[in-house]
Amino acid sequence: MTILELLDAKVEDFMRKELVTLDGNKSVCESARIMRDQGIGSVIVTKDDKPIGIVTERDILYKVVAEGKDPTKTLLKEVMSSPLISVPIGTTVREALTIMVKHNIRRLLIRDDDKIVGIISQRSYVGDIKKQAISLELELPKGVKCPYCGSVFPDKEALYRHIDRIHVLEVLFAPP
Repeated sequence: MTILELLDAKVEDFMRKELVTLDGNKSVCESARIMRDQGIGSVIVTKDDKPIGIVTERDILYKVVAEGKDPTKTLLKEVMSSPLISVPIGTTVREALTIMVKHNIRRLLIRDDDKIVGIISQRSYVGDIKKQAISLELELPKGVKCPYCGSVFPDKEALYRHIDRIHVLEVLFAPP
């Protein structure tokens, strides 16, 4: 699968389905511990069991640590980003990334009708692209690559014949 094909994939192919939710009256410290223990970068903030915002590692760093606030006394509802931005199932990754850039966010909730069913992050998507790129590199044909056009040849002799036949002639017969 090429990078362009990955961009046309659906968000549900990359979303994380297990969302961690915490009441907005919980402390930032408690949220940070949960994020660390579960290896996640955000929690969904709720009020009366309904999602109302999101707190990310960056929110904790910028809105709590950098401001000198006490994370044991600062509540999630005080530092959450709100309103939540979401896209429906079936949205392409390209569309999701466009929305993330437009809103300057790194995470996007995925909904099925009105129910939140997952989250996609730039980090998870980029990680999948890197894995795909590595596998593409491993599948490259073996041989010698032409520095002018990128064609691959089985050995240096075949490359030299190609350069002499194609690229040297292009230079000799190029219009002045």
